[in-house]
Amino acid sequence: MKSALPGWLRVFWICVSPLGLAFAGRIAWEKTVWVMTRGPQMVGFSLVHIHPLFFVSGVLCCYALVLWLMVAAVNLIVRRKSGISGFDIGMVLVAVFVIVVMLVPDNFFAAAR
Repeated sequence: MKSALPGWLRVFWICVSPLGLAFAGRIAWEKTVWVMTRGPQMVGFSLVHIHPLFFVSGVLCCYALVLWLMVAAVNLIVRRKSGISGFDIGMVLVAVFVIVVMLVPDNFFAAAR
């Protein structure tokens, strides 16, 4: 499979994305479903008290995905002539999803209640 991203960047994403995606999924669940059903709350509070190692490592992986996206975007722009694969696009979309989940305000969905 031809890729516009260097191998070390792909390996870094494969190492960081599972935990970052799992953490972002849990935070997205709390920000949407729990806020709409239970009202405004401190998102991540129960997670940090029940699974503190998962919380800390998940936050670090999310920050790592932000850094990865900045480097990957530059690489994709510079090497766009060599062909961008579907896996490259998928990696970028996963990183963008994680960033969007982390940037949405905690009470954004509270008005829907």
